[in-house]
Amino acid sequence: MWEIIKRNPLAAVISVVMHIAIIAFMVIGADWLETPAPPRSNIDIVQATIIDQSRVEAEVKKLKKAEAEKIAQEKRRLADIKRQQEKERKRLAELERKRKAKEKKAKAEAKKRATAEQKRKAAAEKKRIEARKKAEAEKRRKAAEAKKKAEAEKRRKAAEARKKAEAEKRRKAAEARKRAEAEKKRKAAEARKKAEAEKRRKAAEARKKAEAEKKRKAAEAAARMAAEQKALEEALQAELEAERMATERDRFVFAIKQKIENNWLRPTTVGEGLSCTLRVRLIPGGGVVSVSITRSSGNGAFDRSVEKAVYKADPLPVPKGAGFEAFRDLSLNFNPTK
Repeated sequence: MWEIIKRNPLAAVISVVMHIAIIAFMVIGADWLETPAPPRSNIDIVQATIIDQSRVEAEVKKLKKAEAEKIAQEKRRLADIKRQQEKERKRLAELERKRKAKEKKAKAEAKKRATAEQKRKAAAEKKRIEARKKAEAEKRRKAAEAKKKAEAEKRRKAAEARKKAEAEKRRKAAEARKRAEAEKKRKAAEARKKAEAEKRRKAAEARKKAEAEKKRKAAEAAARMAAEQKALEEALQAELEAERMATERDRFVFAIKQKIENNWLRPTTVGEGLSCTLRVRLIPGGGVVSVSITRSSGNGAFDRSVEKAVYKADPLPVPKGAGFEAFRDLSLNFNPTK
């Protein structure tokens, strides 16, 4: 009913107005049957128009008929929509049925093809296994033949080697006897020459050794002095470098502490006089990897605020190059009162 009123607001307003007019007419018309009193001369006469009851009823019927016709048209339109929806539902159901049938058919064909492919692969695998077994058998046969030939060849060569070795042994024994006699004579002559040469060599070596020892001692003394001088210079340089590194480290440590303190916010519940020791792990460039409390202040809020300050101060000022290694794992004492 409300849908009809929303679609036809003008007709609804007219219908309501007509009903009100009919009710008013019925109430006012009840007094018309009485004889009206003669009007007084000092009252103005009001001109009134008489409403025809039949015309009102005809108009009401006409409006009701029009409203009923609109309702009937709306019902017919809704019925048409329902028929169209039912028709569309049937069409979609038919399409879905065809799709499922097509999908089922495709699956069956795919399964059939997969089964055929599986059989084909199985047959190919069987042929491959048979071919491999045949090749392995042939390989074992050839290996056995080669082994048999190699063993025969080995025995033949061993026999020839024994014969050659015996002949060579006899030949070498004869040559050895001849060489031994000649060597004995040669050694005797060489021994005499060597004894004389050795005597002269030892005398010359003794003179050379004395001179070399003298030069060596002088060189050692000079080298010792140079080494002592160099060691002294290196120790001085190392001391200067250590002092420089310590100064440089103190400068960066001070800068790190200053940046952490600049980023530290004192908790409202924390008083004065607290301090803690931190272990800060850094990467080149000053990036903070981790922060841990190695000596607590005894106040958890204070310790946590210091850790947050370190992360907030990231990156910390650190030296570049080899000087950074001293700051990779850094221990700091945080005391905001100093």
